[in-house]
This record gives sequence, C-alpha cells and structure tokens, in this order.
Amino acid sequence: MYDAERRRFGQNFLVDHSVCQAIAQDADPVEGGTIIEIGPGAGAITALLAEKGRVVAVEIDPKWADKLPRKVRDGADLVVINKDALLVDLDPWLEPGPTGVLPVLCGNLPYNRASAILIRFLPQIRRFRHMTFMVQWEVAKRICAEPGGRDYGSLTVMVANHATSEIRLKIGPDSFRPRPRVHSGTFLLKARPEPMVADPMFPWFVRAAFRQKRKTLRNSLLMTFPAPVVDGAIAECGLEPGIRGEQIAPEGFARLFQAFLPHLEHLRQDALNAAGEDLPEEL
Repeated sequence: MYDAERRRFGQNFLVDHSVCQAIAQDADPVEGGTIIEIGPGAGAITALLAEKGRVVAVEIDPKWADKLPRKVRDGADLVVINKDALLVDLDPWLEPGPTGVLPVLCGNLPYNRASAILIRFLPQIRRFRHMTFMVQWEVAKRICAEPGGRDYGSLTVMVANHATSEIRLKIGPDSFRPRPRVHSGTFLLKARPEPMVADPMFPWFVRAAFRQKRKTLRNSLLMTFPAPVVDGAIAECGLEPGIRGEQIAPEGFARLFQAFLPHLEHLRQDALNAAGEDLPEEL
C-alpha cells in the first residue's frame, strides 16, 4: 500500500541533512516573511524553514499532512494545507508580511508533475521574492538551458518569459529514500520586471513551435498554420528559413509571437482550453 501511494504522489524523501540545509538557505527565510513550501513530505526541509519564520506547507498526501506539525519545533508558525498544488488557492498567503517582505515559493516537486506545477505558478512570480525548487536533474537542465543546446526547449522559453533562472545544486540518488534512479537538481527563479509576453496564448504558441523537436521551426509551425503565414512571420522576424526552435532565444520567440498574433484569434479558445492540461516532462 505504501509503495502504491508513493508512486501515486511521486514521493522520494530527502534524507541528506547538508542538502536540506543548502535548499533551506536558498529559500532564504527572513523574519516577518512567509515561505510557501510545495510537497514537504516528511518535513526535512520544513523543519529548517520553520526555525526562521512562517511556513505554509502544501501537501497532497493526507498521511504526511497529518504528521508534518510533529516534525517542527514547538511553537513554530506552521500552516498545513492538504491539497493538490495544481488546485490550491494561495491568495490568502501572498500578501507581503508586516515588514513588507514578499513570500517565497519553494519545494521538492513531484517528478511526474513538476512542469505542470511550475507553469501554473510562473505568471504569479512577481508576487514572490523568488522561487526555488528541486526537480529531476534533466528537467532542471531544461529550465535553465541556453539557446542552441540539446536541453533548450519549450519549457526553457516559457520560464524565461517570466524569470531569470540559475541551477544551484545537483543531488545524487543516495541523498533520498527510497533511492531514485535519477539525479535531482535545484534551481532559483527571479522575476523579470514584466513578462516578455503577457498574452496567455504564448505558452501554447511556444509548444507549437517545438512540436517537432530537432526539426526546423517552419516544419513544426506548419502543423498549425498555413505555409504563407509561417513563411511571412519568419521573414518578418529576420530569421533564416531553416532555423530550428532551439536556436532562437526567448526574446526571439516573443518577437515571433507578435508576428503570428493576427493569425491566432480564431485559435484562441482552443489554445486557452489546452493551457489547463498537465504538461509532459519531455517539454
């Protein structure tokens, strides 16, 4: 039963105290501030965060949500919310603290839902001091990739639209129980003053541009748009006809989106409906 629940919730618990300390330090709890932690599990990081200030812990597993208060010091300011991070309403906890300090969002994201959780909260990043998460190492590399590399893709561009990113730690399987088959990584996101593109259709457009990874941008977009539209937009942005999506910087995708904007309105409703779907990890 336990193994079935662990697989369901994507649970691998961090047991390396030095790694827990490093992650808590990156979260940077401050007096008068709030740390919102997604997926606290057994509470190894929660206990360290709660030493400094209020922690709002969002835990999907009712068993661990019930145990979590016993993992922190007596008198700690801990709020436990037993809900799915994709559905939880964090608005009551997003106001600045009494000293004007914005909250921080952090957590060990379940590997099978990390991209979907991240994309859900990215548009709100300006309401946080920063975000810092642990995910599968391959996902961390995609989030923080540079244009032209094999890890660069739609997830990279969607994150870069809202934030700058930095990999912080690479964590081996021995730091977890049960021991996963993959490495993990942590990364830090800091908000841009404004998103490069505020239109909610932008993530849908970026996914369309990477629909055929390693193929040309033109071939990927031809699956959604007619050839004259694709060729005209590529030329308008001064891009080579044979360019691939992974060769275009996030700023280039922002310009490309603007070139396609007049041709997107008839697709808008379908695109916005699709935006609520979970994102696959291969993004």
